[in-house]
Amino acid sequence: MKQTFTKLITFLKSPHHRDSFGNIKGREFLYLLLIAFAIVIPYALILDLAGVDEFDHKFDILIKKYKWLLVILGVLIAPLLEEPIYRLHLDFKKSSIWWSLGLSVFVISEAWITVVLLWIWLFFLLFKVNKGDQPNLKYSVFISSALFALVHLMNFKEFDYAQYFYWVPFMVGAQFLIGLVLSYIRLNYGMKWAIIFHGVYNAILIIPAVYFYEV
Repeated sequence: MKQTFTKLITFLKSPHHRDSFGNIKGREFLYLLLIAFAIVIPYALILDLAGVDEFDHKFDILIKKYKWLLVILGVLIAPLLEEPIYRLHLDFKKSSIWWSLGLSVFVISEAWITVVLLWIWLFFLLFKVNKGDQPNLKYSVFISSALFALVHLMNFKEFDYAQYFYWVPFMVGAQFLIGLVLSYIRLNYGMKWAIIFHGVYNAILIIPAVYFYEV
């Protein structure tokens, strides 16, 4: 695991894009999952102690009425949409940027402002690529991960941003960190493995919660 963690940190310090992708080894896939949960679980506990759980989360509503729809949305639909939207364009190809733009209309909701920010970022990338300039990959990885995190604000029902604006970075901090892990996978092993990892990660979180939920 130490080697995988070191590779991840090295990548985040100086992101790179492989010219060709191979399959991720099962051991590294597992280690990346363990790293992800080693980040998320303590983070969630800290937020709970800080009182962030006072905000009404849509997960609680969906799990009461639409258990298995929640599984389908979280394990299948979300990875298939979110990975192309937030990480496909990291190869800086015009076609990839346009695909990210086109698919982003499916995530417009209460958090529409974050989608507008995504559009501004993607059109900026398109402008740079059309000029023949190479965008900064490190900035792109971190900005895309931040936008991926912010769109998850839609998970919170009737959140008063004006009153609780200072909570926003903490509420989506875990998603930002997971976005960085997914960026590492996308740029080293390709979109397929980023989608699979995203789906498996969500499944580990959602399926036990749905299965053991008691009305």
